[in-house]
Amino acid sequence: MSDAIQIERLFDAAAGLYEQGNLAEAEQRCHNLCSAHPTYAPAVGLMGVILCQTGRAEIGVQFIEKATDLAPDEAAFYNNLGTAYTGLKRFDDALGAFARAIELAPENPQAHNNIGAVLRPMGMLSEAAGHYAKAVELNPDGGEIWANYVNVLMDLDRVDEADEAARKAVQLRPDYAAGHNNLGTVLQRRGQYTDAEAHYRRALELRPDYADAYANLAETLKDTGRAAEAIGFYDQAVALLPNEAEMGSNRLLALSGVETLTAAEITAQHAAWGDAVSAATPAAPVAVPATVPATVPAIGRTEKRLRVGYVSPDFRRHSVAYFLEPILNHHDPETVETFCYANMPTAGDMVTERMRAHADHWRNVFGKSDAQFADMVRADGIDILVDLAGHTRGNRLTAFALRAAPVQMSYLGYPATTGLEAMDFRLTDAWADPPGMTEAYHCEALLRIDGGFLSYQPDDDAPDVAALPAETNGHVTFGSFNNLAKVTPAVIATWAAILNAVPGSRLLLKAKALGDAGTADLISAAFAAEGIDPARLDCLAWIIDGSPLSAYHRVDVGLDSFPYNGTTTTCEALWMGVPSLTLAGDWHAARVGFSLMSRVGLDDWIAPDRDAYVALATQKAADLDGLAGLRSGMRGRLTESGLMDGEGFARNLEAAYRRAWHKRP
Repeated sequence: MSDAIQIERLFDAAAGLYEQGNLAEAEQRCHNLCSAHPTYAPAVGLMGVILCQTGRAEIGVQFIEKATDLAPDEAAFYNNLGTAYTGLKRFDDALGAFARAIELAPENPQAHNNIGAVLRPMGMLSEAAGHYAKAVELNPDGGEIWANYVNVLMDLDRVDEADEAARKAVQLRPDYAAGHNNLGTVLQRRGQYTDAEAHYRRALELRPDYADAYANLAETLKDTGRAAEAIGFYDQAVALLPNEAEMGSNRLLALSGVETLTAAEITAQHAAWGDAVSAATPAAPVAVPATVPATVPAIGRTEKRLRVGYVSPDFRRHSVAYFLEPILNHHDPETVETFCYANMPTAGDMVTERMRAHADHWRNVFGKSDAQFADMVRADGIDILVDLAGHTRGNRLTAFALRAAPVQMSYLGYPATTGLEAMDFRLTDAWADPPGMTEAYHCEALLRIDGGFLSYQPDDDAPDVAALPAETNGHVTFGSFNNLAKVTPAVIATWAAILNAVPGSRLLLKAKALGDAGTADLISAAFAAEGIDPARLDCLAWIIDGSPLSAYHRVDVGLDSFPYNGTTTTCEALWMGVPSLTLAGDWHAARVGFSLMSRVGLDDWIAPDRDAYVALATQKAADLDGLAGLRSGMRGRLTESGLMDGEGFARNLEAAYRRAWHKRP
């Protein structure tokens, strides 16, 4: 027997052990082969793969690199090398390796699949989609490849195609957990929450250690009004991936909808997340003053023009845009230079284009690492960096932990502290955060904007205010269009008490999740348990055709959620002539309604506790003439209140920025 044949047989034996999962014995055989025949590329390459798969990737990648040197025309080695680089998050190197593999073997579907998995986190979504499309063309029966294709199609908002790909993945590989998980994400996006939940649970049956499926199931439970139940599944996801900041961030957002938690408990959990992120971050946070001066020197023309950067995944038709667009539109260009850092996978929509036109500079940071993003901010010379997302999806809080700018602030898109010591300030007002009441619930210093912390810009196509529906219906209709994550058991019990106190009244609920029959049944059952006939409820999904604000034509009295108040929904209700009854709590998320109703002079629509909330609803429902008069004059009231004075608000905001800049470390 020749030496070559003997070496091949020894290698085949090692490879067989590897395929059987006996990695320890396979490694020993490869070690012996590499020692005796150091230029035998297959053994060198397999040794590298085994090392990578057993937690020694830094060494393993060197073996695979050596294999490509020994056999520069072997596509499989480059494919393995790309996979190793991907595991080390050396994405640029991985792209080069996979590109070489595809050059050598262009009809290899796995190489196209693998390069797609690298292009996606780098933000090169169209290129990734092209490679996945090629992969499924070459291997149409590859269930795993179809499942991977789903992710990038969803990123690109090609939901119909994602649906088709996800169903193919599950059909081809019914026992593949990722296939069920990814189909769940498509169904969830479509509002089919009951079916999405079933697929997430199936994914967890197949793979009990699947963190993404736990997180996605938790999101579905939260979105369908079961935030308290969701927390256990978030906990599972965090336990499985404790170093993934995003997992913990998703969980923190859900806490605001758990009525049994106090503001202090919610704050402590945010601070724990922030401490963990800071501990993993090389940049040390800069000390920030605990107080902000109430006044600021007048802005002279010789004073520095502040460079302000706004960071958001939501520069599009989104609730944040109603409050951000007037800011961008009215900033004084002589005192503020604006930069928008868009963490968005797609180009956006018409709202995006409007905001882009208002901004002085626009940066796309989707796919950028935290370090790359922070370097971009520093290169732009940003003075004040403003987070607009908090712990909502697509946030870049971990980049703020790198101290990307001298002054960093949280604003608008989140109702609680970020938990980051590197976040210097939180923008608010004296209604939502009265001095002395809520400072303990923030890691940030509170920077209060004179006159209120929001400026609202309604849709141009909002319908006219309609007559009070009770005048023709013969009954009062209460309404809430908040998402179901805010509709807690205590809220349901309180609204049920109102319906019981006002004979013949009805309740109109509108939320995306209510388009799902199973979710609507859960809500109806919850009200039935409080003695409310389901026939007195109207459950609406999102309105796609026509203005969604037209649903307010059916509502006489708005009901704000608690302890997590509405913001955009309250402003929309007011613009449509519908005042919202709100319950004032003891921290920001529970006082936004207090702020808004105070600003428009409707202090008599604010209740101090649950009993007063029920009594006030009963009182307001009995005064139809008062409701009609309030409704007809509401738009004038909003205009006169300053809530829609974007220019005036921008001046107050700029003054707050200037105060913070003068007090920077």
